[in-house]
Amino acid sequence: MKLVRVGVIGCGWIAQNAHIPAYIENPKSKLIALCDINKELLDNIAEKYEVKHRFTDYKKLLESNLIDAISICTLAPTHSKIATIAARNGIHILCEKPLASNLKMGKEISRAVNRNKVKFMSGFNYRFLPNHVKAKQFIDTGKIGEPILIRGEVITAGPYRPDMSEIDYKREAEKYLGAFFDVGSHLADLFIWMMGKPVEVYATFSKHRNNLSVDDTAIVLIRFKSKVLGTITITWLDLPDYQAIAESRMIEIIGTKGKISSEFYGPSLFFYGINSITSKIKGKIKITPIKFDPKVPDQALKWSYQKEINIFLESILKNKNPPITLEDAMNSLKLVISAYESSRFKSVVSIG
Repeated sequence: MKLVRVGVIGCGWIAQNAHIPAYIENPKSKLIALCDINKELLDNIAEKYEVKHRFTDYKKLLESNLIDAISICTLAPTHSKIATIAARNGIHILCEKPLASNLKMGKEISRAVNRNKVKFMSGFNYRFLPNHVKAKQFIDTGKIGEPILIRGEVITAGPYRPDMSEIDYKREAEKYLGAFFDVGSHLADLFIWMMGKPVEVYATFSKHRNNLSVDDTAIVLIRFKSKVLGTITITWLDLPDYQAIAESRMIEIIGTKGKISSEFYGPSLFFYGINSITSKIKGKIKITPIKFDPKVPDQALKWSYQKEINIFLESILKNKNPPITLEDAMNSLKLVISAYESSRFKSVVSIG
């Protein structure tokens, strides 16, 4: 079987914990090259995974003819330059979220991808969590009637790491552009995937830690074309007891005939439907579509990255469009950018 020759640009956390292991473990791909501006980090990761080709300049990698596809795991402001050169060289692209740091850069990626006819997939791996897939199936088949409200709440450590100084935290937070840019991009994508086109947004952001120039707390209200109302609440906060804050990592959908609560990080959802015989007997039902080890809280999330990588590789090998498109990435980015505009101007913003 033909293998997809892959490179990874950016050797930070997401590359080390998701992309690199997933490519190595997948029989459809061969990890050919790594790239990072930090040579010490690059060498350490390349030695660990026995990757021969190493680059500190992404342009040289993209022009090397060594690879068929790339994972872009760098910071959002760098995505458009990397993706544009990759597309120009006929290299298929899996780009981590958010697509870009502004709409102009997002449109530059779109033009380059469409002009050069390469495959592009955005890294919204949460769509592949089995509980979110099941939740969407329940919505689409009318299990909860007509959706009325959707609510997402996530408390996460964000850029925080143990023993991190305030200066380092500030630097890392600014790299991620803020809590809503970071985590909100995933929720924006999930909401649009489940509810359709958003038309208006109102947002308010704040900072509970000192000296930050970006948000670490966000509340966002969204009106969808379908008249569904949505709220997203996000906080970067290190509360290490996973089970204690599990209820604060949830997506809820309330409809005219029932309710779904889907765990943001997986693996389960809770369902109640007035027409469900099981609900009439037991009330709220816990559903875990795929069983994971309960002692490993992030096992479902790791599985979703593996699924994402596999689908990206299949789209290349079978010459079909990936299920998460460039248009999806742009729609999420529009919602995120509009939320920041709303917070800045303290007004409702229409989403075009």
